Amino acid sequence: MKFNTNHIIRIFWVLAVALLTRCTPIDHHYSDYLDNAEKAYPGRVDSLVFLPGNNRGGIRSLISTDARVKRMRITWGQDGSFETDILPEDIAGYKDVIIPEIEEGVYTFDVRTLDKDGNQSMRSEIFGRVYGETYTADLNNRIIESITKKSDSIVVNWFAESTSDTTLLGTVVSYETETGGQQEIFAAAATDSTVLPKYKTGTTFNYNTLYKPGSMAIDTFYAASRIIDPADYITPERTLYDRENWSIAGVSAEETRGDRLAVKVLDGDVGTFWIANWSGDSGPIPTYPDHWLTVDMGEVRNVDGFFFAQKNGDRKIREMEIHISDDNESWENLGLFGLADINREYQYLDLDARKTFRYFKIVPTAGHDSQQQPGLAEAGTYYY
Repeated sequence: MKFNTNHIIRIFWVLAVALLTRCTPIDHHYSDYLDNAEKAYPGRVDSLVFLPGNNRGGIRSLISTDARVKRMRITWGQDGSFETDILPEDIAGYKDVIIPEIEEGVYTFDVRTLDKDGNQSMRSEIFGRVYGETYTADLNNRIIESITKKSDSIVVNWFAESTSDTTLLGTVVSYETETGGQQEIFAAAATDSTVLPKYKTGTTFNYNTLYKPGSMAIDTFYAASRIIDPADYITPERTLYDRENWSIAGVSAEETRGDRLAVKVLDGDVGTFWIANWSGDSGPIPTYPDHWLTVDMGEVRNVDGFFFAQKNGDRKIREMEIHISDDNESWENLGLFGLADINREYQYLDLDARKTFRYFKIVPTAGHDSQQQPGLAEAGTYYY
């Protein structure tokens, strides 16, 4: 008997393929059908959309046209589960389901429908992120650039926000009005300044910035509330005292020949000035720090600072002491103050705390050049 070798090989390969087919698990994508091949499955949901929220989430889905569908079951994570009824009017339409109490995290949500007997549909699934405390803790309030006062209102000026941040909705500002009521103002994200009308002077205001992590989010998130005292931002309005009735109570020396007298520091004209001595004078000439000039303000005043204007050209004062007195005899030294080398412009020196006095004395101790006789165009005081 002859054996056909090719024929035997073909038989061998047919048997091998049959055995392999029996051993390969090919039911991965439709295993739901295999538990009961004759079961009639309810229609599954379609067109899933996830709606993120604050420790909760929503799922929008298109319900099947299958009228047997009575309930929806949603599962996630290790043991997360939620069920809700499907009403007759929900059939063949879109339905939003809100799932409460979900821990912050990213999940795959498994969605199935059930009929009256508890038979469930094939799975539909969607990924989604649920937000919570961790997300909220990273939210930042808008930054205040400055605050200005305008009549009975204050204006909050914000640093501009990036237009690429589409999650920022705006900022809510809450404050007390002049009548004692509470007022809320919403400032949109694109707004760079916010007016708070009828703001009660001396009070603080609260603000926090609102965020929405996506256009489909069902919740708005708030950055931690901030309490703001406008006084920390508002530059007080500086008021210069009128010097019309002021006088010079004493001076170490003054240049008489060129009318460079001490009284010139009180005339309101930065083009006229005091010079202690002309360097061409004969005889002994005072030098730093032996020069001084005392101003009488005419009455005791509350002072928050001093202003000075340097003369043009040479003899500008670089450093000086300022002393104050109520009687032109007993003096308090306020310390050493500096002036910039600037021609004919007012320079303001704020005090750390308000002082009350009538007389002040300036004692120049150093100049901006080698000249030893100082000069000065203007001197005065102001209050806030």
